[in-house]
Amino acid sequence: MVEKDMSAICGIYHYEGKPVTPEIGRAMMREMDIYHADAAGIWQEGHVFLGCHAQHITPESVREILPYHDGLSGLSITADAIIDNRAELCDKLGISNSNRNIMTDSHLILQAYGKWGQDCPKYLVGDFAFVIWDCKRQQMFCVVDPTGARAFYYYLSARHFAFSTLLRPLFVLPEIAREHNETWIADFLAIPSVKHQLDPELTLYKNIYLLPAGYTLTVWPDGVKKQVYWQVERQPELKLKSDGEYEEALREILAEAVRCRLRSIRPVGVMMSGGLDSTSVACLAARELARGGRRLLAFSAVPLSGYRDWLPTDKLADETPYIEAVSEHAGNIDVAYCRFEGKHSLSDTDRLFAILEQPYKILENLFWVDGIMAAAQEQNVGVILNGAAGNATISWGDFSPYLLSLLRAGQWHRLFHESWTIARRYRRPIRAMLKLFWTLLPYNMQKSLYWLENRHWSKNTQDLSPINPDFARRSAVPERFLRFGHDLLYINRLDSFETRQKLLSPAGFSHRGVITTKHALAYRMASRDPTMDKRVIEFCLSLPEDQYVRNGRDRFILRRTMAGILPDKVRLNDTVRGKQSADLAQRLQPFWHELTDEIRNIGRRDAEREYLDVAKVQSELIKFNMLNDDAADDSNLRMLLRSLIFSRFLKYEDSGTRSTTGNAMGNIAASSI
Repeated sequence: MVEKDMSAICGIYHYEGKPVTPEIGRAMMREMDIYHADAAGIWQEGHVFLGCHAQHITPESVREILPYHDGLSGLSITADAIIDNRAELCDKLGISNSNRNIMTDSHLILQAYGKWGQDCPKYLVGDFAFVIWDCKRQQMFCVVDPTGARAFYYYLSARHFAFSTLLRPLFVLPEIAREHNETWIADFLAIPSVKHQLDPELTLYKNIYLLPAGYTLTVWPDGVKKQVYWQVERQPELKLKSDGEYEEALREILAEAVRCRLRSIRPVGVMMSGGLDSTSVACLAARELARGGRRLLAFSAVPLSGYRDWLPTDKLADETPYIEAVSEHAGNIDVAYCRFEGKHSLSDTDRLFAILEQPYKILENLFWVDGIMAAAQEQNVGVILNGAAGNATISWGDFSPYLLSLLRAGQWHRLFHESWTIARRYRRPIRAMLKLFWTLLPYNMQKSLYWLENRHWSKNTQDLSPINPDFARRSAVPERFLRFGHDLLYINRLDSFETRQKLLSPAGFSHRGVITTKHALAYRMASRDPTMDKRVIEFCLSLPEDQYVRNGRDRFILRRTMAGILPDKVRLNDTVRGKQSADLAQRLQPFWHELTDEIRNIGRRDAEREYLDVAKVQSELIKFNMLNDDAADDSNLRMLLRSLIFSRFLKYEDSGTRSTTGNAMGNIAASSI
C-alpha cells in the first residue's frame, strides 16, 4: 500500500530561542497559495515554526494531518513525502497488519526515525523531502530523497534557519534579499546543455541553497552537519545462471517500481512517446491497472498540423505508428494526441517563470510537457508517469562507453568483435569502425584530431552559450568547468559506469527535481518516474555489461525483458529514433517577425549587456531573416531563443510581475492550452 501526498512545506528555526512571529509564518504560507491546496496546516512551538500546503492524491493522504506533533516523543514533522517501500518498512518496524493500512507516510517516517535515528533515510524508498524537529535534542533534521525528486530550498544564518519547497516563502524573511547569484547565472548561460548549474546546491539567489539529492542536513544551536546518505556507486556484479534469469529479475524490479506508483484516488496517466522507456513503463502500468478494471491514460505530443518533414530517414517526428502499436497491444491504454496548435517554445514564458521561479533552457520540450500536464489535469489525472531516466538505467546501452570499458578491462577479443558487429550495421562499416576506435584514443590526441576534422566544433557547443565573455572571465567559468569536469568538446573519456554516474549525478537530479516539483504542484498531480527508483538504479548498475550491449545490439536486456509485453514494432526497433520538437522552427515561423524585433532589442538594458554577449546575439540574428524548417537543429537558433528567454526573465523580475503572481494565477495552470 502506497500513499501519495504532494505538498509544499516550509519552516523556521530561531537558534537563540526568539519566538517566530505568527505574521511571518502566515506570510510564508500565503506565498504558497498560488497552488491549489486540499489542506493547509501549521505547527508552532516558540522558536520553531512548521507549515504544510498539501495536495491529496490517495485515500490515505486525505487522513494525514501535517505538520504533525507527537507529544510523547517530542518529535514534530512536516513532509512532502511518497514512501514506496511501505510493506518492507512495516516488516522491519514490526507494525501490525491491522495498523498498516491506516498509517500515514509521515507517521511511518517518524517510526523509522525513532528506530534508526538519522540513519532512517537509508531505509526509505520514494520521492520525499521532510523535516523533523527533535525537541529533546533541539535539532532540526532535514532530508531529500536519493534522486532529488522533491526540491528543498534553505537559508542559514548565525541566528536562524529557514526552509521551503518554493523560493517565494523564503523572501518573506526580512534578512533574505532577492539578490541574484551570479555564479548560478554564469553556469546557466555558459553550460551548452540544458543543465542549470554545475554545483547542485546553487540557486539563482544569493544565500539560498538546494539540499542535494541523497543528503541530510542537521541544524542545532551550536552547529550544522550536512551528510551524504546515498549516491550512485559501483555495485557488486550480479551473477545469475542465464539470460532468462536476468530478464526475469529486471522485469520483477521494474514492475514493482511501476506498481507502487499507481495508487491514486484519481486516474493514472503517462507521458508516452514511441520509444522503449516510456512504452515499457506504460505497458507495465496498463497490465497492473487492468487487474482492477482501470484504464491508463496516455498523453503523446505530436507535430503541429501541416508539419513538413525535413528529417533523415532514421529520425521520426511523428511517432504515432509506434504509439498506436502499443495502445493496440496493451488493450487498456487510451491515448490523447496533443498537437498544441498555436503554441511554440516561447509561449507563456511569464507563467512558466512564475511556476519555476527561474529562467529555463529546456525550450525544445517544456511547452509540450507543460501542455501535457494541463491536458492530464483536464482528465483529472492524479499521477502521471514517465520514463525520463531510462536511458541511464533500464535501457542503457551506449556503445562508446561500453567499448572503453572493454579496453580498460583488457578484453581485446570482445572489443574487436563488438566494434566490428556495431560497425557492420552502418553503410560504411570500415569508417564506422575507425570512428569507434577513435573514441578509445587518449584525450589529448582526440582533442587535436577533433580540431583538425571539425573546425566548426562550436556549432554544437560554444554557439549554444550566449554568455558575455567578460562576465564569463569574471565568474571564472573556465576554472569552474575544469573543477567540475565539464568538457566543452564533449569528448567522452568515461566508461559505462562513469557515464551513468554523471547522468545520475546530484547536479542532474537537482535540475530535474526543481522542474518536476513545481510543475507537479502547479497541476496538482504527482509526476513519477519508475526508471529513477533507487532500487532500479542499484539493480541496473549491478548487471554485467554484456547484458546491455551484445553482438552489436544496444539496449539488449530491455528488448529481451519486454518480450510479449511490448509489441515487437517498438521492442525490436533499432533503426528509427523519435525526434522531439522537430517542428520547433515551423511553430515559430508565424511569429518570427515579432520575435526578431524582440531579440533585436536585447542589449538595451544594463543587465542584458552585463550577462549576455549582445554582439553575438545580434550577429547571429542577421542569419535568420528567414526561418527554415531545418533550423530546429541549428544551435545558433537555440542560442537566440535561450537569450530571449533569459532577457524576458530579467524583465519579468524587474516589472514586479512576481509580486502580483498570486492574484494573476488563481489557477496557475489554467491558461496552458
